[in-house]
Amino acid sequence: MNLSLKHKLMLQSLSPLAFLTIVRNFKFTPISKLGENQSYWGEFVHLNNVLIVVLLLCVTWILAAVISFISFTAFRWTDKKQGYQLSSFVEKEDASLNFFMTMIIPLLIDDVGTIQGAITFLIIVAMMCALLSKTHLYYANPVLAILGYRVYEITFESNTDFNNEVCLAVVKGRFLKNPGTVEYKVINDTVLYMKEMNK
Repeated sequence: MNLSLKHKLMLQSLSPLAFLTIVRNFKFTPISKLGENQSYWGEFVHLNNVLIVVLLLCVTWILAAVISFISFTAFRWTDKKQGYQLSSFVEKEDASLNFFMTMIIPLLIDDVGTIQGAITFLIIVAMMCALLSKTHLYYANPVLAILGYRVYEITFESNTDFNNEVCLAVVKGRFLKNPGTVEYKVINDTVLYMKEMNK
C-alpha cells in the first residue's frame, strides 16, 4: 500500500505540468474548408489528432491526481504510530518552490500538437517518473504545498524503527515552536506523514 501511495504522490507532484501543458497548448487548427464528403468533426479530429490525444492524456492525469489526493487523505487517518518525541525538526521551506521551478516550468513544451513534440513530452514525463521513483523528491509536492502541507527534516528522540536517521515529515500546517508528542505513518522508507497529537 505504501509503495502504491508513493507512486500516487509522484503522479500528483507532476500534475501541474499536465495542467500547464493544457493551458499552453489549447489552440486547435481551424477548418478552413470542407470537402464534399467530409464532416466538420471528422476533419477537425483529423487536423488536431495528436493534440487531442495529448490533451486527453493530460486531463486523465489531472483526474488521477485528484483521486490520489483523496487516497492520501484516507491514508493519513488510519494505523498511525503514536507517542513519539522529536529531538530536532527543520522546515524545508523552499522544497516545493524548487521542485516547481526546476522540474515543472522547464518541461513545458509548446508544440505537443505535433508528433515530434508529443513524443518528446511523453519521453520527458517517463524520465521524470523514473527519476522520482528512485528518489524522495516526490515529497516536495507543489499540490500538497498549495493545500497547506509543509515538509520538515526530523529526527526522533527514541524510535527503534529509525534510530538516529533523518526523516522527511509531511505535515498539515506547521509544527508548534516546541512540538509535543507526535504520531506518524510511513509513506515510503524515511518519508512520513506526521501530526502533533495535541492538534
